[in-house]
Amino acid sequence: MALVDLSATLEDNVLKNEEIEDIISDDLRYRDKQLLRLKDEVLDLEDLGDSVSLTEFTLDDFRLELLKYIEANRAALEAAPFGLYTCVPPHPDYKVIGPGVIFCFRLEGRRGGATAAKPAPSESINPLHPYFLVYVLDDGNVRFGFAHPKQILDIYRILCSGKAEAYGQICNLFDQQTNHGSDMKAYDALLQKAVDSLAATFRKRAASGLQSGRGFILPNAQEQVHEKTDLELVTWLVIEEDKA
Repeated sequence: MALVDLSATLEDNVLKNEEIEDIISDDLRYRDKQLLRLKDEVLDLEDLGDSVSLTEFTLDDFRLELLKYIEANRAALEAAPFGLYTCVPPHPDYKVIGPGVIFCFRLEGRRGGATAAKPAPSESINPLHPYFLVYVLDDGNVRFGFAHPKQILDIYRILCSGKAEAYGQICNLFDQQTNHGSDMKAYDALLQKAVDSLAATFRKRAASGLQSGRGFILPNAQEQVHEKTDLELVTWLVIEEDKA
């Protein structure tokens, strides 16, 4: 900021030293709050082998794993229908993972993203556009919305990576609870909670983007998400306690 002031006015910095110190102090206090939130709200990053970064968490590690998996399982993935799901138990070492469902949606009719050189406006709101991940607990509270894909993907990795077989007892319990899929009221209610959260978060992030500066571009109507937006359920992961 001091350099910008100097280049614009050709004079000494119009920001006084005291003002600069206040700005830096405010920024450090904001970063401290971020770290405290990470400590209380995010998975134990040290246990996950990650390091805390003050910048936006990257998804590059997931993309690399995904590319390898696609190459090894391309035929099975292309033949897989939408709506596939499985049931897994929570992990005892991570209290943040409770019984609930992780839903993966796709904006209907949208099958790709923008290029790296020209990101789509929607990607500034949702880094996984046109896909959305939402983690809803059994009580209807949203643990992580689509604005936190890193946390949700970490949970997926912890619960599912390296697992080659289904958890038979938990799947049987799910069948009993839903009468083999004929009574899905409880999960329909959680799905609606996820959609409501998705729409509300999209509105908030769009409004925040408009206030951030003139460079923000609002997504077009087809890429915006509302309560009545057509979403395809790609897959869902049921996290259920093993009560056997």
